[in-house]
Amino acid sequence: MARRKLITEPSTYPDLFILGINSQMKEYRLAYYLNREASLSLARLDDLPVFSEKDNQLPEYPLYKYSDNHQRTHYYLIGNNHPLTKMVPAYKQADYLLMLRGPFEEVRINTLSQSTRKINGVQLVFNIDLSKLKNLEGIMSDLELHLLGR
Repeated sequence: MARRKLITEPSTYPDLFILGINSQMKEYRLAYYLNREASLSLARLDDLPVFSEKDNQLPEYPLYKYSDNHQRTHYYLIGNNHPLTKMVPAYKQADYLLMLRGPFEEVRINTLSQSTRKINGVQLVFNIDLSKLKNLEGIMSDLELHLLGR
């Protein structure tokens, strides 16, 4: 019998935007430079476990979070690499994902993107098309459960 998968539309998360970052830097260095260049205050949290249906495993990825309570926006820096698999296989060139969740303006996205590009050691910064992420629902569910368990 064929397996059925629930594929959600990106409109499920209208308040979500993701930047892909290609860099060979360690996550703590990237978080430091993002804090400095983009005026964020990313702080390290416990690694984020994300279930992989393909491998039937639960690899963990580095996670940093910053909440801007004034603008009601949350920022998450998540590593995309694990020795066993990629969290988002559709974007193999992304070493990190910078997620923005909450109300945001196009100007803020452009400023954040430009600030990230200025960081020495960042090779590529690009917008991620949410419609190409087959496992977005799983990632967001795992992220929300992880943050509740803290």
